[in-house]
Amino acid sequence: MNLNYVDTGTSHSKKIFDLPESWTGNFQIRGCIIKDDCVEECEDCDAEFFGIFAQDADGLHIWVEDCDTRSQADDLVKYLKTTI
Repeated sequence: MNLNYVDTGTSHSKKIFDLPESWTGNFQIRGCIIKDDCVEECEDCDAEFFGIFAQDADGLHIWVEDCDTRSQADDLVKYLKTTI
């Protein structure tokens, strides 16, 4: 299993999240809104936040993280692709 850690500046690392064992290396970023207490996908221009999803070998997308802006989501995906 791919475990992802962030260096906390100490001798201990902090776990961020698990990626699926069959992760393909692909991510999707989806614009999202909250409507009637549920999360729904939307166009980026209408998004309240952006969800990042990792794709597995079966084509399923597993939620990884939410970001406040598209730019933050893009930066996190770039970081993950260069460190994993």
